[in-house]
Amino acid sequence: MLTQFSRRRLILGCTAMAATRPVMAQSPEEISIGLASTSFATVAARLAKELGLFAQHGMAPRFIVLENASATTAALISRSVEYGVSGPGELVVAQSRGQPVQVLANTYRGLSGSLVLSKSAIAKSGISASAPVGLRLKALDGMTIAVPSAGGAYTVAFKGASKAAGANVRFTYMAQPAMVSALESGAIDGYVGGAPFWAIPVIKGYGLLWVGGPKGELAAEFVPASSSNLQVMRDLALARPSQINRIAKVFTDLNRVLEEHPTEVKSAVTRIYPDLDRPTLDLLYDAESPTWKCPPPSVEDMAHEIAFVRASGVALPNIDSLNPSAFIARSV
Repeated sequence: MLTQFSRRRLILGCTAMAATRPVMAQSPEEISIGLASTSFATVAARLAKELGLFAQHGMAPRFIVLENASATTAALISRSVEYGVSGPGELVVAQSRGQPVQVLANTYRGLSGSLVLSKSAIAKSGISASAPVGLRLKALDGMTIAVPSAGGAYTVAFKGASKAAGANVRFTYMAQPAMVSALESGAIDGYVGGAPFWAIPVIKGYGLLWVGGPKGELAAEFVPASSSNLQVMRDLALARPSQINRIAKVFTDLNRVLEEHPTEVKSAVTRIYPDLDRPTLDLLYDAESPTWKCPPPSVEDMAHEIAFVRASGVALPNIDSLNPSAFIARSV
């Protein structure tokens, strides 16, 4: 007998299949996908698997969680993984150095990172959490703030924004799970992390949300078009046109399911993050789920990502001669 959940999942699967061409009955193709983290910023690919969308297109993704976005793009370039969910900073750096990394799908719209400060650091700053964003950014002067990697979207965004506000921030690099304990111990003053990591010190009472990326508190020039995207090397994209097209359809289907079946999506998120209590999940889901609805990558998006990285002041070879259209994966 089908359980209530089984019936809902069967209905969801049939609905999604109706909008796609049927795949011949055969063993699914296994593909490897590197993930920059287990945060909500990279969850779209796992969500698509949990909802059965990859299976409907004849694929079985195997996820490898790496330390950060830089490590993920490096794994992609070294062919340790076939696909990688990484960030725009890594994409632009790779392209500027002659590595033909391309975007197959956007997976998180806008900036996913939020800045959390310890309450002791806030007390020393003398600035209120309700102060204008410019003052809150200026208050970071001299603070030690952890970010996942040197060239990641979180670093580029907050380095550019804090510099514009007149703050000289000491950035240090660590994986997002380690940031939580580092803040609690006082080893750092704050960190930039994606959900659910930014919420932990806030809920436990020793940290406070200082600047919210998904809330749109940073100026547009300091925000990427997409914090994460599914990346692939150009030669692999050209060699596998059918697979590339089917992966693109997976994320098109995900956009539709996010719109039409929110209850099923939230249930899937609950299974992916079983340790989150219901109030925390509700808070994060309401704030984050709209960002998973992403249009396909466009030339305009890629031009924005180049400008986003350039605005940070990072010196990269050939950045002014990069062609945005070369950033988009095409199967033909």
